[in-house]
Amino acid sequence: MPNVGKNFADRVNGKMARVFKRLADPCQFTPVDGTEPFTRLVSLDDNGAEIAASANEYVPELISRAEFLLSEGAVNAGDIFTLGTVDENGGFIPNGQQGRLTQRVSMDSVCVAFIYISLDSD
Repeated sequence: MPNVGKNFADRVNGKMARVFKRLADPCQFTPVDGTEPFTRLVSLDDNGAEIAASANEYVPELISRAEFLLSEGAVNAGDIFTLGTVDENGGFIPNGQQGRLTQRVSMDSVCVAFIYISLDSD
């Protein structure tokens, strides 16, 4: 009997990774462990919609989140990413926006999300 559950999960994970790749932006990723920086994809969002939808009696803080595909490599607190574009030769052109990952928020079989703080480009 075929293992339909495993095949189904693999198909769903593959589709989620393809959607992520269509919606994400390229970044230069610099691991905190000192290994060579490389280009990978990042999807940025914040909790602004969650804040607007809640009826809390306190003023919540806006939190910026960065999500990365696990298949593109490890992600750790302290890693730095720089947004930009990839030219036709595969070179990375930074746009100056940088972030440092601080705390992992969530992780599933496809992606990992971290809270990040913006860094000055100076």
